Amino acid sequence: MSGSDTPANDLRPLIARVTGSIAAADIRGGDRLVEDLGMDSLEIADLLVAIEEQFEVVISADTLAGARTVAELEATLSRLQCVTG
Repeated sequence: MSGSDTPANDLRPLIARVTGSIAAADIRGGDRLVEDLGMDSLEIADLLVAIEEQFEVVISADTLAGARTVAELEATLSRLQCVTG
C-alpha cells in the first residue's frame, strides 16, 4: 500500500481518476458507484485493475460487485489489506 493510513486516502482519488469526471473531494462514503457516481461496467473493471495495482491486493469481480458504495469498497479493501498485509 502507499504511505496513506486508510484506503479512503487513496481510493477516492483513484475513483476520480477512473471516472475522469468527478473530483475526489466530491466523493462521499455513501455514494453508490453506479447509481450516484455514474460508473459504467468498463469503469468498474478499470477500477478493479487500478485497485489491484495500487494496493497490491487481489480482488474478485464478485467481491467488487458486493461493494455498492464507496464506504463498502473502502471496508472491503481494508479487510483485504489485513489479510495480505
